[in-house]
Amino acid sequence: MVFTSRKEDQRTLVPPYAVAGGCFALIALWYNYVMANLFDRLRDGLRDKLPKIDFFKKTADTFVGIDIGGAFIKVAEIGGRNNKPVLKTYGEIALGPLSGLEVGQATNLPTQKLAGALTDLFREANVKSRDVIFSIPLTSTLLTTIEMPDLGEEKLKEMIPIEARKYIPTSISEVSISHWVVPRITRTYVDPDLAMKNKNAPPKVEVLLAVVYNDVLAKYNNIAQEIGATSVSFEIEIFSTIRSILGHDTSLTMVLDIGAANTKVALVEEGIVRSSHLISAGSQDITVALSRAKGVPMIKAEEIKREFGLPGDPADPTIAEIVRLATDRIFAEADRILAHYQREKRVAVGRVILSGGGSRMKGVLDLAQKSFETTVVYGDPFGKVESPAVLESLLKEAGPEFAVAVGLVLRKLSD
Repeated sequence: MVFTSRKEDQRTLVPPYAVAGGCFALIALWYNYVMANLFDRLRDGLRDKLPKIDFFKKTADTFVGIDIGGAFIKVAEIGGRNNKPVLKTYGEIALGPLSGLEVGQATNLPTQKLAGALTDLFREANVKSRDVIFSIPLTSTLLTTIEMPDLGEEKLKEMIPIEARKYIPTSISEVSISHWVVPRITRTYVDPDLAMKNKNAPPKVEVLLAVVYNDVLAKYNNIAQEIGATSVSFEIEIFSTIRSILGHDTSLTMVLDIGAANTKVALVEEGIVRSSHLISAGSQDITVALSRAKGVPMIKAEEIKREFGLPGDPADPTIAEIVRLATDRIFAEADRILAHYQREKRVAVGRVILSGGGSRMKGVLDLAQKSFETTVVYGDPFGKVESPAVLESLLKEAGPEFAVAVGLVLRKLSD
């Protein structure tokens, strides 16, 4: 197994651990403020439920974003210098081999093994800070926008837990709930039939509802203690991704984050998440399809996928077909989600931004452009931090995989 350590001025290979491998001013200020308050409220609700760690206490100007995915852990250590974020180091470690699986395969490791893997990654990547921010997987959250009567913030606080029961498939005591009133979209189209129907209705507001399972937060808190964290924060991963890769465009943008086990979809307008979805298919499904169709072990199928991708092997045309069919499933579902939103909201997508390790497979960008018939680009989270010019091409290539980790720290530095 090989560990890849990426630092400011070098790239080294060190055995034995495995790795393969915004918005404009006003909206940015609003967005960071909203997310900070969402998790301030989560923090307040957790104080009596978790071991005593100072959540959100800013103790240093260098922080570590930790993205624990199904197949890899990714970290990015970034510090502030003259009010500019500066990359210190970054790296990733594969989790499959720690569970008897191959690199790139999704796992479900216990807390102790995750903490051990993270400790190894910190050591090999030479991570110094212990002020950490964990991403919370979208699979462990409920994130939705609901309409509520405009009765003021105090009354909303009373009504939200009652309304949330309609969406939560478990006891309220098992989750932490937070909410925020979001600005309405300023585009001019108004459905005349809907306007007439609601003419005499009381005013309403859109509320962003964020629900996180307490046992998930407790799990990450335990990992933080194992690695000697001095300060711990949390953020739902989709917000971190958007912060690190979204630019200044106010038009509808679809963020497509292709992971190992699943794919996250976020529809963003005017810098705000308006809809989020989870597709139960990811890059691992492509490897599985190759393994079954060609009758080869998973490790060999992963090698084929990484070497040839969507263009396939000229000596074996069936490989391109197998990979394309598996990838089409992801894009078809994402396109269905996008088409529904465009039809419902009467708005056209401006562009699609790709992120996640699965997006780096050869040919994905070209297929995405054909599938969505719009501008498709890769996310470039490292473009928002200072780093040596000699690493520019390397960081640009690795960027989509580290969107969450970088976005976590950018949030913390903006507090």
